[in-house]
Amino acid sequence: MLLKKGLFFQVGGIPVGKGGHCTPEAGPPVVYLCTCSPSELPTESCRPLAYILPSQFLSQYSVIKDGRFSRGEALNMAGWSMGPSLNTTHISWAMKMFSMAIFSITFLLGATGNGLVIYVTGFHMKKTVTTIWYLNLAVADFIFAICLSLDITYMALGHWPLGRVMCKLDTVVPFLNMFASVFFLTAISADRYVSVVHPVWALNHRTLRLASLMAAVIWAMALGLSSPYFTFRDTEQSLDGKVLCTYTFGPEDATDPKEHRSVVATELVLGFVIPFNVILACYCAIIVKLKGKLLGRVGRSFRIIVAIVVAFFCCWFPYHVFSILETLDDDSLEMKYILDIGLPLAYGLICLNSCLNPLLYAFLGLDCRKSGLHSPLSAFKGAFSENWATASFSSHRSTSSTSGVESSLV
Repeated sequence: MLLKKGLFFQVGGIPVGKGGHCTPEAGPPVVYLCTCSPSELPTESCRPLAYILPSQFLSQYSVIKDGRFSRGEALNMAGWSMGPSLNTTHISWAMKMFSMAIFSITFLLGATGNGLVIYVTGFHMKKTVTTIWYLNLAVADFIFAICLSLDITYMALGHWPLGRVMCKLDTVVPFLNMFASVFFLTAISADRYVSVVHPVWALNHRTLRLASLMAAVIWAMALGLSSPYFTFRDTEQSLDGKVLCTYTFGPEDATDPKEHRSVVATELVLGFVIPFNVILACYCAIIVKLKGKLLGRVGRSFRIIVAIVVAFFCCWFPYHVFSILETLDDDSLEMKYILDIGLPLAYGLICLNSCLNPLLYAFLGLDCRKSGLHSPLSAFKGAFSENWATASFSSHRSTSSTSGVESSLV
């Protein structure tokens, strides 16, 4: 806790000034905790009615770290600062307005765009392996976009009106979207790799049944990896009686740094590093195999999936960076401001990613200019077609037949 002279203050019954309990001499920080949140301190530190919080306190001090503290533990709280709370309030208000705007845009565009993709791939096109991949990818983004309405409601009302279960589910959905999306992008990339590099195997084994089975496995994996987040958020009642939906790690609602770090490490490794390397390896192998032979025939399809992959990793990379920063043992005021500004911006990119794919399908999948068709349905059909697979199989057959003729001539 940073005081006027740069001294650090520790809570938990540690003597400060002339007293370590809830007395005027103990200092405003202890008084604040004892008056407003006595459960955060050892019982003996807060004597009943020992001191009443002065009315001018909130104008002199600002709480700039909304953290949780282990009961009875002496914690260094560098998140308190002497001085007016104007800057912190303005930053908090600006980030709240930014988040509400991004959530609203994502809700409208994401629900509409991905809903249209679900309609086209699920009901308006012949079922193929490619449509199965894109249908499930759209479902993941659609669920995320719809659930943003819960966050919009929460931020607009200033309290959580939907109960404990919905509070927990609201935490699971973003990570379900992350794991499901990156796994389906990996599956699409692997599907492209097999079809181009091993066309004979793909021709014999690339079936709707196998694709549907893989989609079910991916959803099961995504649910399994995101289910622990169900325990990391819960409702609690604030001092003014409002119900809040807050993050917690570890037992007794106390922040557990080890558990927090393990969660962040899992997100980074399984939700970013491994899929990114698998996808990169697939497309490197495809480029080496093609060597420009089929670029004119399969280029559009590859442009679409490459654009989707690049957009996904660009949108999620800042989130992983700030998640790592959040786990560092750095309670400085500078880090506080970095996280207060950076995390909402990073989460905003995640939100935009869920409504970006339909736009990419519409712009990159439009290949109907010759016939004068420019509707979104035509663009989506072009994006989800399997012409690239047909071209790959046809090329392999023609190459094989040519080799056969040459060998017979010899």
